[in-house]
Amino acid sequence: MSAELRVLEFLLYKRRTLIGEVASLLGYSESLVIEVVNNYSDLVKLVNEEVIVVKPIELAIALSERGVELKRISEHLDWRDFEAFTSRILEESGYSVHRGVKLTTPVRFEIDVIGVDPVSGIGLVVDCKHWSIASRSRLVEAAERHYERTCKLVKYYSRVKQLYRALEKATRLLPLVITLTTPSIRVHSRVLFASIRELPALLREIYVVIDHYEVEPITLPRI
Repeated sequence: MSAELRVLEFLLYKRRTLIGEVASLLGYSESLVIEVVNNYSDLVKLVNEEVIVVKPIELAIALSERGVELKRISEHLDWRDFEAFTSRILEESGYSVHRGVKLTTPVRFEIDVIGVDPVSGIGLVVDCKHWSIASRSRLVEAAERHYERTCKLVKYYSRVKQLYRALEKATRLLPLVITLTTPSIRVHSRVLFASIRELPALLREIYVVIDHYEVEPITLPRI
């Protein structure tokens, strides 16, 4: 990994740190660190001797575009950042995205991310799990709860799409759990699993993946 990428990754991890600390821990000169910070001045700011990351998701995207592995990047994000990072990957793939999709009446549910491909009509109902360790039983439980939420979304689709307009383009919904690490199972209760590292490839080959794992998206009622 280049010096520039190492500095940027370290900054994403620390969020706020001193120039001297970055230089000392990474073994670079302070002038090199300052040069990297100045090159990314829209994402990180230098205030006196302190570097502050002001746009962590954009910095994460910049690292991914430079070839840093998505799982490695995601390890430096908290669960809120992980949801935002997942959303940005969907947007970069042409999906219309809503975060924090919720309904409070007549039933209550909330979904982390929904991404709709406006061309094909496929909608991904995403539950983001920023877990360092995910046992099979934990994944099964997550799938069952996520499928239940998705069924509520389908039942009250006409109400929800009035609040989240991207859903108007959806014709089918696929429940998807995105994990930090490679999941030990791939499908449970009609819910598909994929790691954050696998997400871009899944989006490019969504129908191949659906066929391979024999998971059937849920058809939405046409109202």
